[in-house]
Parts: sequence; structure tokens; C-alpha cells
Amino acid sequence: MSKLKQFYFLVKPFWRSSQSMVAWLLLIVTIGLSLTSIWFNVLINEWNGKFFDALQRLDSTTIYSLLLQFILLIAILILLVVYADYLRKKLLIKWRNWMTVHITQKWLSKNGQHYHLQNRQLEPDNPDQRIAEDIHLLISQSLGLLISFLTSTFTFVSFSMILWNLSGSISFTLFDVTITIPGYMFFVCLLYVTFGILITHLIGRKLHGINVEKQKNEANYRSALIRCRDNSDNIAGQHAQEQEQTKLQHHFSAIIRNWYQLINKERNLLLFVNGFSHISSLAPIFFALPKFISGAIQLGGLMQIRMAFTQLNSALSWFIFSYKDIAVWQATVTRLYNFAILLEEPIEPNIKNDDLESNYLLKVANLQVMNTNNFPLVSISCQLKAGQSLLIKGVSGSGKSTLLKSLAGFWPHFSGSINRTDNYIWLPQKSYIGFGKLADLISYPQNANVYNQNELEKALEFAGLTELNHELEKEDNWEIRLSGGEKQRLLFARLYLNKPDLLLLDEITSWLDVDSAIIMIDRLKKTLTHSAIVLVSHQNELEPLVNQVININKTL
Repeated sequence: MSKLKQFYFLVKPFWRSSQSMVAWLLLIVTIGLSLTSIWFNVLINEWNGKFFDALQRLDSTTIYSLLLQFILLIAILILLVVYADYLRKKLLIKWRNWMTVHITQKWLSKNGQHYHLQNRQLEPDNPDQRIAEDIHLLISQSLGLLISFLTSTFTFVSFSMILWNLSGSISFTLFDVTITIPGYMFFVCLLYVTFGILITHLIGRKLHGINVEKQKNEANYRSALIRCRDNSDNIAGQHAQEQEQTKLQHHFSAIIRNWYQLINKERNLLLFVNGFSHISSLAPIFFALPKFISGAIQLGGLMQIRMAFTQLNSALSWFIFSYKDIAVWQATVTRLYNFAILLEEPIEPNIKNDDLESNYLLKVANLQVMNTNNFPLVSISCQLKAGQSLLIKGVSGSGKSTLLKSLAGFWPHFSGSINRTDNYIWLPQKSYIGFGKLADLISYPQNANVYNQNELEKALEFAGLTELNHELEKEDNWEIRLSGGEKQRLLFARLYLNKPDLLLLDEITSWLDVDSAIIMIDRLKKTLTHSAIVLVSHQNELEPLVNQVININKTL
């Protein structure tokens, strides 16, 4: 039941959204077409009786007439099956699109939920897989299992009555008592399938846990490959290919171990399921032979019983043949629910902006920043107005970056008060450039169409990248193509275009020579006169350019 509650939590938003009316219509029509196809199977069952009776009588006129009827029945049945599948897939992509947008909006929310989860070590493994694959799996498996379950239920109801009426009753004597069982083939089918369900569950009950582990291992291996690709220059430069290969093999070994567990369980399950399936095709004839031999039913009746038994067996065997899919579905629900519930985690606001005095953009009072073990790193107080700047310096590991992260609102381990404007940009040490057109990259996080060509070229000129003017519309892997210094200049172009009120800059000139660093910071101050700048840097030559300097080695 807990899995159904988790599933309801995941699907409820879509089925109550603005798109729910169209979705419900698609679902109802899809189910309607699928159930209508069952009715045509009932008609084909009746056709079987008439056809084989005519075949037994060698009635050629009736045989040819029934063949034409069969072509019509099959043509309509094919249309029903094809369009049910077509509409199901339309619903699938509509649902997947909405749910993907819904989840990614929560993950990439304005309050930085994705980073808060990562920063607080709450992020689940491989969120990329949960968004890209698990959402698709959840929807496709849910629709498939739902429709197959409903068609199986309708098939059970329809063919139970047919099998009951066709099989008649059977009598036998036990301890001198004559026992008559009406519709005996129906009860034989029930017992036969119940036995199959019990054995299937005993064999495959551990598949759920193995499938959860499989999805996790595959995602871990894929992430390791991506890290190798993203850091190929460092790996090649340090001759670390062998070490990386060892790491990759470690991740892949987990896949192999899990794979053997999975195929061993699936082998045992398939041995039974395939055997059960093949025996099922002959079982109804075997059970109905006494009636046929005695002359109680004709060949047509025997064929009807065979088809009715097979259809009923298939309906009752839904659990057997869907067991593997149910196990994968459960694993998918678990992974996606654990991710979705974390996206609902409230992020307590620890940054204020309601009592800033006029012209102040940052006010910090008695701020003490701690590490995750509550060990104090930095203790400062400061305030900045528009046009003012602050340089934070200190030895490596002293807490400069953590301080800047606290000012940005992404580090919860601090005491004291932080008041700042909401119109700020925080640029951490590891700059993010991205892939795409150069115009899009320098406009980030805005869209390039916000700015005209002249503004984009001025931004490149401001950053000292005029040689790239003719490549604004060029799509390239700029992360690899640009040097470290060029990437930092590109960040200056972004600041020029976005013009935030407060700039929190962590080693933004570390790849530039001192003279270039001085020029860029000076340009920034003279251009963004309405902004306040907090700059973390090891370059002491920048001190004359700022209004305040804090050496955090001396603040505790």
C-alpha cells in the first residue's frame, strides 16, 4: 500500500493540472478502445465455434461465408489495437512533458533547491537519471500495467461466463457420494492460475530490490564516464588514464555483480513462466477431452472452450506475466518518490532584505561562519553601499569561499545576521560556461534575445574579447575551446550585461595576470557604479581598487 501512496503523490499534480481534461479524455478513450477489442475477441470466440462446426460438417458455403466475416472482425480488431496504442503514446508524451517540467522547475527553483540539497548532502544519487529516465519509466510502466490490468479484468468477466456455459457440469463419485460441479472448466482454470501465481511470487519476490540496485549502479557508471569526459584535460595532463580506468572498472564491476543476480532470478522466473505459458495452450483441450470424446460437445465447442480457457488463463495470469514489470515499476516509484519528496524540503530563509537602509546593498552584523562540524571559520561585520567594494583575503582553506557562499544564502552554518539585496550574482571559483552559441553564453542567465547585437559586442569589448565578435552566433563547446583567462573574461562580459546590484565574486581574476586583473576590476567598478562588489582574491595588487579589505586570518 505504501507504494500506491508514493505513486499517488507523484501523479496527483498532473491529473489535477490544467492539462488534466485532455489527459483524462485520452486515457478514457484508450481504455475504451482496449476494452472494445475484448468484445471483438468474444465475437471471434463465437466465430470459432461456428467455423469449426462447419469444418466438421464439411459445409463449404458456411465456411466461405465465415471466412469473410473473420476478415472483417480482424480488420476492426487491428484498428482498435493500433489506435489504442497510438493514443496511449500521445498521453505518455504529454504526461512526461508536464511531469518533467514540473520536477525540473522544483529542482532548479529560484531558491536554488538543487544546490541546497547538494550542499547539505541530501541530494540522492544521480538526479539526472531520475529526471531523464525514471519519469519516462514511471509513466510508460504505469499506463502499460493499468491498461493491461483493466483489459485482463474485462477479459476475465467476459470469458468466465463463456467458459462456464460451454463447459457444462461434471459429475464424479467420492465415498459413495455423487458430486456435480457446474462450469467445472472455470474452477479448473482458477486453480491452475492460482498455482502459477504462487510459484511466480516465490521465485521472483527478490526482483524488486535487485532492480533498484541495477538502476543505481547503471547511473553511477554513467556519471563516472561523464566526469572523465568533462575533465579529460586534467586526466591526460596528469597521466591518470590508468587510475580513471580502475575507477570505471570498479563501477562497472558493481553492474556485473548485480547483472548476475538479476539474470539468475530472471532465469528461474522465465523457466516457470515459459513452461506455464506453453502448457496453458494445451491444458484446456486436455481438460475438455472427456466432454468431446463423449460427444457432449462438437469440434467447434472444443475450440471455443480452448480459446475461452486461454483468454481466461491469460487474464488470470496477469500477475504472473507482469511480475517482472511490477518489480521494475516498484523500483522506479521508490527512486522517483525519494527524489520528489526531497524537492519539497523547505529551505529556511536565513538572508534578510527587509530592513536595508537607503543606498545600502549589504549589511553583515556579528557574522560567524562555521563548517559542518560547527567549528568557527570566519567572524566579520561589514556594510556596503552602491559603488563601494570589499576585498576578502586569506590563506587557502581559511573559509573565504564559505563566507561568500553564506552571503549568497547557500551555507546554513552561521550565526549573526545577513541583510542584502535580492538582485545579486554569486560567481563561485569553478566557473560555469556551458555549451551553445557564444551570444547565449555571455547573456547567461538571460536569453540572448534580451540584448541587441551592439550590446553583445560592447560586452565582449568590455571583457577584452573583441576577437570573438564575429563568432557570436557560433555554436561550440566553449568550455573546452576557451582558455582559463578567456573564460574568466567571459564572466566579466556577463556581469556587464546583467548589471546586478551586488556582486559576490570568488577568485574571478585568478587566471589573469596581475595587470589584466587590475584593468578588469577597475572597469567593473567604473561601469557598474550602482553596484557593490565583494571580491575574494589572492592578488594583493587589487587592494588599492577597493574601499575595504578584510583579512579573515585575523578575524577570529
